[in-house]
Order: sequence, then structure tokens, then C-alpha cells
Amino acid sequence: MARPVVEIGDRVAVIATVVERTNDRVTLSLDGNGHRYSMVEPNAKAGDKLRLEGDVVHVDEDLGRTTVQVLGRVTVDTGSVEMVTRRCDLDHIG
Repeated sequence: MARPVVEIGDRVAVIATVVERTNDRVTLSLDGNGHRYSMVEPNAKAGDKLRLEGDVVHVDEDLGRTTVQVLGRVTVDTGSVEMVTRRCDLDHIG
């Protein structure tokens, strides 16, 4: 059986685009997700791309969606995440 593209515990990156700036906060739009998010980012401007890293907490292979712990838990298209590191596979240690 082939290993899935991403698995629970993998560290992945999600690309976010800064949509607008208000005071010390920015509004973000994540690739592969239609929702908006807000975070404190003192140096970002509208149009900037931010790379946010987090751990995979759920994978829905049927829908092609992955939930990542970044800005809370966000669910995005699996194809829009970039692998950073695979989880340690310790199944061989007894």
C-alpha cells in the first residue's frame, strides 16, 4: 500500500496571502481555504505571502482535505500544503 501524501503528525507549511492591514493586525487568506483569518504581524503589507508551519492533526483522503494546527485548526486542500518534515515512524521499535 502506498504511503499517503500527508499523515497525522507531519509538519507542513501553508501559504497565506495578506489581504488587508488594520493597525498591528493583518487579515489573511489561506491557499486552499475560502475563509479569512487574523493575526498580529507588524511588518506585513497587503499582497505579502506568509509561510505558516504547523502539524497535521487530521487527514480526509476521500475529500482531499487536511487539517493543520496553525492559526488554530484550519482545514485546507491537501494539494495546497507543502511538506516540511515527516513524522518519526517508530513502528519498528518494540
